[in-house]
Amino acid sequence: MTKFFFFLKSVSRTVTGLAAVLLAGMAQPALAQIQIVVGENSDAIPVTVTGSTPDLDALMKKAFSIHGAFVNSPAKPDYSFKFDLTGANAVRVTVNSLKVGGVKVAPYDAAGATWREAAYRAGDYVVEKLTNNPGFFAGKLAFVSKRTGATEIWISDILGQEAANVTNDKADARYPHWSPDGAKIIYTGYYRTGFPDLVLVDLTTRPPSRRSFESFSGTNTGGVFSPDGQHVAMTLSSSGNAELYVSDANGKNIKRLTQTKGLEVSPTWSPDGTRIAVSSDPQGTPLLYEVSISGGAIANLPTQRNYSAEPSWNPRYKDLIAFMAASGSSFDLALYDARTRKAQWLTGGAGGTEPCWTNDGRHLIFTKGSGAQAQLWVLDTKTGRSAGLTTKGASQASFVYPQK
Repeated sequence: MTKFFFFLKSVSRTVTGLAAVLLAGMAQPALAQIQIVVGENSDAIPVTVTGSTPDLDALMKKAFSIHGAFVNSPAKPDYSFKFDLTGANAVRVTVNSLKVGGVKVAPYDAAGATWREAAYRAGDYVVEKLTNNPGFFAGKLAFVSKRTGATEIWISDILGQEAANVTNDKADARYPHWSPDGAKIIYTGYYRTGFPDLVLVDLTTRPPSRRSFESFSGTNTGGVFSPDGQHVAMTLSSSGNAELYVSDANGKNIKRLTQTKGLEVSPTWSPDGTRIAVSSDPQGTPLLYEVSISGGAIANLPTQRNYSAEPSWNPRYKDLIAFMAASGSSFDLALYDARTRKAQWLTGGAGGTEPCWTNDGRHLIFTKGSGAQAQLWVLDTKTGRSAGLTTKGASQASFVYPQK
């Protein structure tokens, strides 16, 4: 966004050093309320969803209501989904086909670290069986929030519940990104030095540990793991200009990929890990570009938008890149298709920034609003339906779908 480019141009730094700090304890906020915006979807599968406890019933009704491939239809459902809590952290789902020729789905027992995770995994099993595409309910969110006063990193489940703070430094922490296995988070932090460093959090240790990932003179930001987790793309300004770099997963063997008059920010990897898309402004206005990790000149992506930023490469469909674009006096989400070399609007005047794909390549997590009014939403790109996921004060989401 405009503020981010201004920040890179205006920041100065005379202090360098490593930031090695212990992770703050986890705090549990109140559960988020889910706001649903209903849109017409004639292709949706009519279903009923029930759970054996009130909390389980409410959770799964909310989960399926945000997907878009399903619609609640108590009068004439094609399928009924019954979720039963069978243990402290175990859920069984039973699917009954109520139409002639319906798909037969065997009962499934799911387990998780919590009963909610088990329920989400049971729901994802149903989604995959009936749509032939993966579910995203068991995914995790990392985001920023000021609910404790300062901008800190938080994590939660897909509906904004089971939320816990990752940082509690009373200092800005921004732009979190998961490792593909969900074990680590890399983010831009100001703690200790007071300047933007890249910090790596290891969530597998007890307590979780942190270390400086990059702390060069200037700005260190935009860290994002490659799809295989072996490399990290980032923006560094130690050369005097914000350029794109790639390192290994430990922050070593750093390679510079760009040398332009613009500011290369918000890197995102292609699904095969061979290319990186960025937003850059060599002509004065942010536009989308791509570059090979083997080097070479950056190439413009013709989005036909006068202001294009915050790209997010689809993890399943290599030709699709979501991004934020200027729309009148505000911003909306758009989708660039490399096959047609054209872009189309996704939110169409409803607003949206900071898009992030889920693992199914169908849904986008994005920010709606700004400042204290910012909220994470999910957009079903197939139907155009969107739904609020978190209470206000959350933005800059990253999504991961950890393996069992």
